[in-house]
Amino acid sequence: MSTERLPGPLVVSADNPRYFTVPTDDPARAVYLTGSHIWNNLHDGLGPGAEAPEQPERMDYDAYLDLLAVRGHNFIRLWRWEQFKSQAAGRSFHLNMSPQPWPRSGAGTARDGGPRFDLSRFDPAFFLRLRERVIAAGERGMYVAVMLFEGWALHLSPAPDNVAGHPFHADNNVNGIGITSILDHQVLPLDPAVHAVQEAYIRQVVDTVHDLPNVLYEVSNESCGGGPVGPEVAGMLGIPEDTEWGDSTGWQYWVIDFVKRYETERGHHPRPIGMTMQYPVADQTQVNAPLLEGPADWISPGYDEENAFPAVPDGPPSRWLDDPPPADGRKVLISDTDHFAPGGGDALWVWKAFLRGHNPILMDFGLIDGVPKPDAPPTAPFEPARHAMGDTRRHAERIDLLGMTPSGELSSTGYALARPGEEYLILQPSDKGEPFTATLAAGTYSAGWYAITTRSSHPAADLTAPGDEPADLTPPAAIEGPAVLHLKRTG
Repeated sequence: MSTERLPGPLVVSADNPRYFTVPTDDPARAVYLTGSHIWNNLHDGLGPGAEAPEQPERMDYDAYLDLLAVRGHNFIRLWRWEQFKSQAAGRSFHLNMSPQPWPRSGAGTARDGGPRFDLSRFDPAFFLRLRERVIAAGERGMYVAVMLFEGWALHLSPAPDNVAGHPFHADNNVNGIGITSILDHQVLPLDPAVHAVQEAYIRQVVDTVHDLPNVLYEVSNESCGGGPVGPEVAGMLGIPEDTEWGDSTGWQYWVIDFVKRYETERGHHPRPIGMTMQYPVADQTQVNAPLLEGPADWISPGYDEENAFPAVPDGPPSRWLDDPPPADGRKVLISDTDHFAPGGGDALWVWKAFLRGHNPILMDFGLIDGVPKPDAPPTAPFEPARHAMGDTRRHAERIDLLGMTPSGELSSTGYALARPGEEYLILQPSDKGEPFTATLAAGTYSAGWYAITTRSSHPAADLTAPGDEPADLTPPAAIEGPAVLHLKRTG
């Protein structure tokens, strides 16, 4: 599939704004997005240990696309990493990422001993890499969210390289730019010189990929939202408990507005742009308010409990993993485990998110040590979630998803997508084959069951619903584990 044949650009559906659609599709259909992502799917330089080899490690991007294609994925969160020297996970990993958008062609020596950056010019290698990877993904039928900036590493990865390893540090460029923290880069007001570099970079990214139909944008990953981190996280990071960062919300809104204005000025068809969870924030229970109330076309919410994992390492799982709230249509929800269950996510979570109107994507730690073979055992780490994402996508393409909404009140299990009277998709999350009830409009429906664990289909006899009382339903005895029931009206 070439990028010319991949339907796009995407727009938020006016009929069901939980999903994207393609304006030229007739009839209109929902485009459900799902897939695995990891930090080095754009840059080179991720590897074990704090010290990096002279030659940056490189992801086998073709193998990555092969894995996603075989698993049925159609979405990639393409990571931007701003540091040319940094670490993560208590320095268990180094992220000395290259290429960067600017060439290392300046006079003098940067903090890592290499040439300084010239922020007045662009490195063609970065933008060629960006375009080639978006095209390659499109040829496999995948949409790509191009991350413009990255915030987490700038304020939450280990010091001093979180700032000293950034091209905008005073020692690392020849342009007089000298940030000392994320405040100087992603919290308004900014030094006009920093703002100018950001504007030029955004324009260059848009000019590089604006003609590709499979493009979306993301402003930044987990930039600061104001407020301190909790004591557990502060201890884990080795920083004082009262460390506070400013609020990047205004800056992120500015980026969204700047991208949209530039697309209009250039006559480009606008691409959806997203805003993702900020951290830390002053009130964790309100972490998603700036996303839901802001100008982004799509959002990736974060955990909104005060005492849940990951803020409390031994805390209970977030509701976004355990019992995802239904999408209410205010924004397209690209539900990303990166923001509420890093390192987690299983098949049942994928199905729960799908039945609640989300587009689930996986922060796939199983890719850190290299891309596994497409024939990896189905029980291998992260494989159940990878398979489930493709399975939900196949179901999404078989049903009238554009006409269906989360309707948990119609099932005693709390999980249903429905176009009442026409089509239902109902999840029984219990692994014990327990009976449940569903409120169905009167009529006759074709029926079919799907076993989530074994990934097998189980035909069933047509079901006639009287309509005056809930229907009693029980998964087939052959299904072990959670099950999904599809009902479609036949008469």
